[in-house]
Amino acid sequence: DQKEQVTPRRLSREQHVVQLDAEGTYQCSLTGLIFEVTGAVKITYSLLSWSKYANLVEKPWIVGGPLFDVHCDSPPALTSIQFPHSLCLSG
Repeated sequence: DQKEQVTPRRLSREQHVVQLDAEGTYQCSLTGLIFEVTGAVKITYSLLSWSKYANLVEKPWIVGGPLFDVHCDSPPALTSIQFPHSLCLSG
């Protein structure tokens, strides 16, 4: 599975944007997000703090990875997003 590495333009400390010009699978070099698109698309995304949302996570679940807010200017062209994840192997 070929993924083209893309480096986003930083809009603010935690907000990024990528302009993908053709169909393909792209991986963000900063966040690890993987975008699969069917055509040209502009994707804006940011890393959010869990502090605002942590009370929504009920036991036995725990916060285990980053939280992203993703917006796309052409939603039908964005066919999938693969988010980075973590796995706790202790206990």
